[in-house]
Amino acid sequence: MVIKKKMIIIIIISLVSMLLLALRVSGNNEVETSPEEYLELQNAARADVGVPPLKWDVNIEKRARETADRLVQDCLNGEADQWVPPMYGVNAAWNMGDPHFTGIDAVKGWVADKHYYDYVTNSCIDGKDCDCYTQMVWRESSHVGCARACCKKGCTIVVCLYDPPGNFPDERPYLLHYYII
Repeated sequence: MVIKKKMIIIIIISLVSMLLLALRVSGNNEVETSPEEYLELQNAARADVGVPPLKWDVNIEKRARETADRLVQDCLNGEADQWVPPMYGVNAAWNMGDPHFTGIDAVKGWVADKHYYDYVTNSCIDGKDCDCYTQMVWRESSHVGCARACCKKGCTIVVCLYDPPGNFPDERPYLLHYYII
């Protein structure tokens, strides 16, 4: 009788564990990106322009999670600024219809926007947006926290918050020690 009770308890624990794992795999964290992965790509982009690496901040990550969760409540369409705590710089990437869109995908997109940034004019070229790139490499930003959230309608958002914020008018995101024209 004792063996049967132990076996039933083991089966129940196993089932609960599998259920919890299934919920984690199918929920917001299905393809969650680790802090190390977020930092690796962003810090490589920062190293390319000679600025110090970002450090992960769990408190900023918590704010990024709150921001991302709020943004996907109604699958808003890019109105991130209304939900962002004003003390942070923000990068947000939206994807409609791909539940496997990751933080890595978002950061790769921001890094790719480098070719739209013109250092000489300190502006984005060809009417393109490069603000996420310049925030990511902003020389004075030292800490970051990122999060990903999904809504039932198929919208995925990745939010990274930066402290201190960047993208101030008429300021360059970084200074080149040399520039050849």
